[in-house]
Amino acid sequence: MLFRSVEISPYDPEKHVWVIDREGAQIFKFTNDGKKIALKLGEKGVTGTDKYHYNWPAGLTFLPDGSFFVADGYRNARVVKYDKNGKYLSEWGSMGDGPGQFNLVHGVAVDAQHRLYVSDRGNNRIQVFDANGKFIEQWPNARTSQIGR
Repeated sequence: MLFRSVEISPYDPEKHVWVIDREGAQIFKFTNDGKKIALKLGEKGVTGTDKYHYNWPAGLTFLPDGSFFVADGYRNARVVKYDKNGKYLSEWGSMGDGPGQFNLVHGVAVDAQHRLYVSDRGNNRIQVFDANGKFIEQWPNARTSQIGR
């Protein structure tokens, strides 16, 4: 298992620990003590582009209501949104360099207005979206691998 990211939602009173297994194409939510898996998304070693399969996911971030976004961008080119229970809500993105297109979605972060900042590493920019995936703006010449850390 190659951990790509370890996160704790600032809004979770139980402080679950989220782990992305990049090459295993899975996302885990553990109890804070690490003894139990509270949620598992993806299937070990099975890549894809459907609601619950990824291809080298890179990061995740949270909204105050517990919903979360997954940057599925090493080999896919999308952002996937789930509710607090891991139920698929939506996704957006495709390979390219236009608004809402990506070339290596590498990180995601959310601000107080619930705008989502997406590190589009291969296109050397950050794209900004609302919480429903509507494109707002882009910041060119922003070479970043991580955002929100």
